[in-house]
Amino acid sequence: MFNIPELHLASIIMDLAAVFILTGLIIYTRVYRRRGYLDDRLFFHLSVIAIVMSVADAVTYALDGSTVSGSAVISLVLNNIFFIAFEVFIGILAVYMYYRVGKKKERIVRIGAYIMIPALVTSVLILINNFTRFLFWVDPVTNKYEDYKAYPIIFIAPLFYALYIVFAVFKQQKKAVILLALLVVIRIVSGFFFRGVSSTGVMFSMGLVFIHLYEMGQPYFREERS
Repeated sequence: MFNIPELHLASIIMDLAAVFILTGLIIYTRVYRRRGYLDDRLFFHLSVIAIVMSVADAVTYALDGSTVSGSAVISLVLNNIFFIAFEVFIGILAVYMYYRVGKKKERIVRIGAYIMIPALVTSVLILINNFTRFLFWVDPVTNKYEDYKAYPIIFIAPLFYALYIVFAVFKQQKKAVILLALLVVIRIVSGFFFRGVSSTGVMFSMGLVFIHLYEMGQPYFREERS
């Protein structure tokens, strides 16, 4: 039924580790979330989306090549969820960083909507892919995942967001930005060389922990919540 290669198993283990880290982070930050600040709510949503990504990723690796009835359909649905969550995560992260540096907070809803456009456009393309098969597919016979030549389109928006975060936020909060931006870039580049293993969940969970620890140590963080 399940024949999980070692590299796939490594991905599953990393995804489960990410879920563990993110669940702990959500529990730890619950007090701040109750205060209703926008950045706290955005951070919570980032953590939840990262959990969704990690769970979807782990299950797709477990189902890849399995003989369980309906595996291909389930795997395709979860791949859609994973990639859309990936796009939305990076988009919300950009909005979060924009808000944290205090740029026109009174217009954050409108500006945030503009920032999210690339992620939403790519998400629509991912949905269209279910009918045209130009990005990726799961073979209904072998239950094997495969991607096509247009697959790199999925990473255009995340790369745009990573560059945006670096250039727009670097001067104000370079320590809070550089690691997560690098993690995004590393995740995208590594995807082209290590096709059998995914570290998305664990990379993003580590990045969120880093941002949380950094923000907690900032004077303005304590002042705003005093």
